[in-house]
Amino acid sequence: MTPHRRTARACILGAGLAATTTVYAASAGHPWLALTATYPVLLLTWCARQYHAAHHRILAEHEWARRRVVDPTIRPLSPCCLLATHSGGAAHDDRCTDTFWRIVAHTWKDRQ
Repeated sequence: MTPHRRTARACILGAGLAATTTVYAASAGHPWLALTATYPVLLLTWCARQYHAAHHRILAEHEWARRRVVDPTIRPLSPCCLLATHSGGAAHDDRCTDTFWRIVAHTWKDRQ
């Protein structure tokens, strides 16, 4: 279990507690309190989804690295790394699954 999965579970637990508070406030006749309590529910649910996706990405990277030892011609993951996704392919991370960009990322980091 990765730390991302534990954090996702904690966020889901918090979202469940906030949802319980929202339902109680709505049933007790406090619509504004129920309306403001929905924000933490949505925020914690979104955070849990992001952490769960990061957990699955780490598992995919580990599986790719394990398969890469057996077959060096295996294709990189798509997207090759999360930094490339967020930068539009302009920058790559040390954990990039494309070996060329991993080498370039190491040399670029050493120059700075």
